[in-house]
Amino acid sequence: MYAYRENKDSNNARHNKQKGDKYELQIVRHYKQQGYKVYPKGLKEGRRDKGIDIIAYKGKEALLIQCKNWERSQVKQEHLRIFLGDCTAYLEQNQKIFAKRSVRRVFVTSCENVDYGVKKFLEENDMEYKIIPYFA
Repeated sequence: MYAYRENKDSNNARHNKQKGDKYELQIVRHYKQQGYKVYPKGLKEGRRDKGIDIIAYKGKEALLIQCKNWERSQVKQEHLRIFLGDCTAYLEQNQKIFAKRSVRRVFVTSCENVDYGVKKFLEENDMEYKIIPYFA
């Protein structure tokens, strides 16, 4: 019984990782179609991506993007707070790269439910929130 559960959990984790990777690729294509040069940081660096899945550049603009392909679980204020902190740390560590760019922080999710805490956080912080459905 225990071995079955462990195997099921690892299959679930693998499935979720694949689904997340596919969603990141979809979002990479989305921004490329809008004329951005895109670096798929999460796909290339894996867990070492420091909370930023995609960096997109167009002219003097740079986007730091976090992707969450969540159908069942809802984005919470805590997830946005973590992403904002990750962006701040990343920008501090890479000041020369971003010094002359206008940086936007973009949280992209497939989850259409937005709770009150998320709405409030977005009103009070410099971050964009986009809902882009996942196309399997």
